[in-house]
Parts: sequence; C-alpha cells; structure tokens
Amino acid sequence: MDAQRARRGRIVAVGPPDTVLGLGLLGIEGTAVANPSEAAVALDRALAASDVAMVLVGQAWASDLRERIEAAAVDADSPLVVEVPDPGGAADVVPLTERVERVLGVRLGAALR
Repeated sequence: MDAQRARRGRIVAVGPPDTVLGLGLLGIEGTAVANPSEAAVALDRALAASDVAMVLVGQAWASDLRERIEAAAVDADSPLVVEVPDPGGAADVVPLTERVERVLGVRLGAALR
C-alpha cells in the first residue's frame, strides 16, 4: 500500500449486521452481509476502492474469505485486511504474529511474541 493511501484512506467494515452496526457507532462505514457470497462481493468492492486503507472483516465470514484475505495481505497495493470478532462470536481469534507467519511462510523471532 502506498504511503498516500495509508495516510488518507478510510476504514470500512464487512460483516454481519451487528458487527457493522457496532463499528458504525465508532464512525466506521460498512456493508452488512447475510451470507458468504454477499461477503465476498462486499470485500472485493472494498479492496478495489482506491480510497480504502483498511477493511475490517467480521469473523463470521472470514473463514469463507480466507483466500481473498491472504491474497490481499501479500499485495502491496491492497488495503490492510483485519479480521475482527463479531458480537457473540467465538473467542478463538488467531494472534497477529501467527497470521503474519502463515502469510509470509516464515517463523518470526521470539522477540515478537
């Protein structure tokens, strides 16, 4: 992602209605989706938008979007995609270092853990 996009980009959310509503209370706009195919369309739209710097994806659909999320993670021109827990969702959030290791295919040093 270029520095200009990072400084001026907006944050958007894609997820179940409760997640999008909650993030909307913080001023983050988003797209409420009801199924994985709607989530895929909304994520693709957010990734293609030139003014989006970060996409928050609700945990409910993240596993269905894993390939898209990981592809965005290695694309320097793509917005940052962050998985966020949904209200009432499972608490098994994967630590950031583990996700980075998975995407990069390398083990990070113990100092980062």
